[in-house]
Amino acid sequence: MAITPLLDPLFADPFLKIQLILLAINLVPIWPLDGGRVVLSLILIFSPKARNYVMFLAISLLLISLIVVVTFILIPKTLFLFVLSIFLLIKIIEEWRYRKFRLAFEKYVMNRLT
Repeated sequence: MAITPLLDPLFADPFLKIQLILLAINLVPIWPLDGGRVVLSLILIFSPKARNYVMFLAISLLLISLIVVVTFILIPKTLFLFVLSIFLLIKIIEEWRYRKFRLAFEKYVMNRLT
């Protein structure tokens, strides 16, 4: 965004719009995105339990599934968002598979520290 004033106005306006859209998408509070990482960090700071982590993953999974369905219905206009939401869904499913390991690791560390 800092280089936008240096660009030709015909190229700068679409470039700035694309950058702002990517920023807005990245700040959505769904797990693999930066907004989701910030929300998860805040959740774990105030209540450091792995169960909260699992609940946040479940909410993220439900939200991204809803987004996949909505973007599929509107697919001619939202092909980019549909592909992005499928990618995010795959990432959340991968993270969901390893949630038990995080719970087991937390129990192991807590037992070792006490």
